[in-house]
Amino acid sequence: MQEKTFSQKAKKIVPISLGLVVIFWFGSPALGLSVAVQQRLCGIVLVVMIYVLLLAIPKSEFKEKTFLQNLKIKIPVIVVLGIIIWFVAGSFGFPIWWQVEFVIFAFVGLIFFVLLDLRPMKPEKSQGQSIIRLLATYALASAIFITVTAQLPQFDPKYELEKLNRPPMKLSGLAGPEVIAAGREIFEANKCFNCHKVFWEGNSDRGPNLGTKQIGLYSEDYIKDQILNPRRNQAPGFEDKKSKKAMPTYYGDDISDDELVALIAYLKTMRDPTHMPVEGKFPDQWTWWDDPKIIAEGKIVFEGKEPATEGLNCAVCHGETGIPMMTGALDFRNENNPDTTKIEGDHTDKLLKDWSDALWYRRVTRGVVGTPMAPWGMIFPHLYLWKAEAYARTFHDPLDKRTEKRPVPPVPNKEEIEAWKSKELFLDPLL
Repeated sequence: MQEKTFSQKAKKIVPISLGLVVIFWFGSPALGLSVAVQQRLCGIVLVVMIYVLLLAIPKSEFKEKTFLQNLKIKIPVIVVLGIIIWFVAGSFGFPIWWQVEFVIFAFVGLIFFVLLDLRPMKPEKSQGQSIIRLLATYALASAIFITVTAQLPQFDPKYELEKLNRPPMKLSGLAGPEVIAAGREIFEANKCFNCHKVFWEGNSDRGPNLGTKQIGLYSEDYIKDQILNPRRNQAPGFEDKKSKKAMPTYYGDDISDDELVALIAYLKTMRDPTHMPVEGKFPDQWTWWDDPKIIAEGKIVFEGKEPATEGLNCAVCHGETGIPMMTGALDFRNENNPDTTKIEGDHTDKLLKDWSDALWYRRVTRGVVGTPMAPWGMIFPHLYLWKAEAYARTFHDPLDKRTEKRPVPPVPNKEEIEAWKSKELFLDPLL
């Protein structure tokens, strides 16, 4: 009887296996089996298929490879494997140092397997020689492991114990900037940077970037509730089961009242006077310009129906339908309207459709001197002013007519943030 070729065997094995997968997948619901059971059954079939195919591969004559031949095979494989490990670890939100460690350990494995491929030693002449070589192999592998890991960031028990035994913070006698600085220390001590970036700082996008999200725009009560009851209001883009469980719920027990006040003071500084807030999980992010929920909330503010901004009614001058009700009020329907020229040295030639986020923010928060456009940023929370701006833009740029979202702005760096303070772009002196 003639031996069948690999392709002949595969032509039988693959269709049978795929047929079983189809039967299990579409037939299981009729038997009342759950999706998890379906997946397991299909997985078992595929694993068995791969195993049978591997057994069907014809045996080839074994030829010993030289040291260089082994390297030529192993180095490209480990490089590709290292790249895969790097991006997979990054996609799961591991901190950058963890990614580095994973890749390094892959290369440690390369060194170990290269050593295994060296030419065989002389045959042992006694039991003692066998034991010595075994111990030497173990010692060499241990030395490689210890040498490599010693170069990576180390856990310092003394430092960790000092943090645990540190006396509770007392805010009495501290000024505003000192409270903010203390709040940053608490943010670091509780490993918040492991999941949250603050603008460019931090290790992971597992949670929202609290800088670009501009958590500082929100009320102190809201921020406190997000820390103590993180399951109550999930951040947009982080509604999946894994993200919902990522934020610990024990901070109410671990952080004292004074520490919580300082932490919130630090979080309140996370604002950006030059860009709309950004939502979503990296890289699938969007700005408030394109957020239907925010625009709907902005309409309420614009029309003077938001309790938190009682007394603010943009529609009184600009009109509920976009038709200006007061002479000189900017007509948001006309995307080619120019900027005001009533503020000497602080106007632009750009048309309304090309206004930057910073200009929208400046006009609403600073107002226009000598006109009914008051500096609303001195009176009302900026959270709602940004929302009103997002809605105002829809008069000439309706959300349902847009073919693509506005680009998410780049993350501001340290120098840019320092410039915001030096140019007094914030109205709050603490910022």
